[in-house]
Amino acid sequence: MKVSKYLIFIFLFCCSVCFAHNDVYLSLSATAKRSDIGVDDFFVVSKDENSLKCAKALKNIIENDLVLCRYFNVIKSESEDANNQNQEKLFIWEQKGASVVVCATVAVEGENVILNIKMLDVGTGETIWTHEYKNEVSKVRSLAHQASDEIVKRFTGEIGVSSSKIVFVNDSTRFKELYIVDYDGYNLRRLTRDKKINILPKWSPDGEEIIYTSYLYRNPDLFSLNLVKNKRRIISKYQGLNVTGSFSPDGEKIVLTLSRGRFPNLYLIGANGEIIQRLTNGFCIDTSPSFSPNGQEIVFISDRAGYPQLHLMGIDGGNVRRLTTSGFCDSPAWSPRGDKIVFTMRKSKGNYDLYIYDLPTGNITQLTNKQKRNENPTWSPDGRFVVFSSTRSDKSEIYIMAIDGSGVRKLVEIPGSSYTPSWSPVLKKD
Repeated sequence: MKVSKYLIFIFLFCCSVCFAHNDVYLSLSATAKRSDIGVDDFFVVSKDENSLKCAKALKNIIENDLVLCRYFNVIKSESEDANNQNQEKLFIWEQKGASVVVCATVAVEGENVILNIKMLDVGTGETIWTHEYKNEVSKVRSLAHQASDEIVKRFTGEIGVSSSKIVFVNDSTRFKELYIVDYDGYNLRRLTRDKKINILPKWSPDGEEIIYTSYLYRNPDLFSLNLVKNKRRIISKYQGLNVTGSFSPDGEKIVLTLSRGRFPNLYLIGANGEIIQRLTNGFCIDTSPSFSPNGQEIVFISDRAGYPQLHLMGIDGGNVRRLTTSGFCDSPAWSPRGDKIVFTMRKSKGNYDLYIYDLPTGNITQLTNKQKRNENPTWSPDGRFVVFSSTRSDKSEIYIMAIDGSGVRKLVEIPGSSYTPSWSPVLKKD
């Protein structure tokens, strides 16, 4: 009876300009002011229908990426001559407030689309950066995201997040199955068709695998789905709970909750499922672990204080200390920048809301308020956004917002309810 009680409880609980190698990077304002960037109409080498369609799609996707990254004020073109970048046209861009303009030439050759893209300094007319991208016509979105990420890198020194994806759980088939979608809500596809319960997906650091818990064989086992090889395997199948798995930054280890017929505690296992070390050992529930970016610490949830709170411990299970002192806490995730932890907390008589714990200061900032249940946050690869589930529209759906709580957008419209999203690293070319 005790094991049964905890099996139920655990799922309620979880549910300046710088130069390097001749590359030029433009510095964004230290005051976080957005940079004004123009996007010209893309010139088409051959004005056939397919080429025109690709050029329009590429421009629209890149514009949208630049808007969503929240680094830029995007200024659109009003010119009909995309191939003409003379001083007069640059003056028009300058009058509109643009300091840089993106322009491109698009060609379709057989099954491939070629994008020659460049950024011009509006004041001098000089080329800041140029690059050629090539991919299959069917992968035009991937090609555009690559270009967008490089534009962001030219301004910030860090790669953008356009080439990332989000995995989540949805029950529109009456079963909980895994789905994957681009960060901007496009290219939705279903990953599992088990007609079982699949929950709590998490990405591997290289973006090739997703680990998750499944009742495929009537026990909550930990599975791995390799997206590159399209293969699935069981990692951990101990009797009882094998849940809330999370990869170490090097991808070689996984921390998860195992019950093994006892109280749910945290274990460190290898990627093959072999137990390396038991990290916690007590008559309490320890769950929802997340590694620090340097792999030396783990944040987790424990009810050892009588109610679930955020705790930290070393990779060896030592130096345990408590971070929060109130509320009902759940699902912490450590920022890839290393300085913050986002988590869910329900205060007395309140809703489940998202909060950020700032590690250097110990300050806690509330991100959501009076928008029903907001749960299971994870970070974007650059640590500037979080994705989470929310019932603000009367069913659980997936949303994205900036870490100051602004710019909330629904990720995708899909039947049924959606839960437990996980944001990938920036992925390699499709």
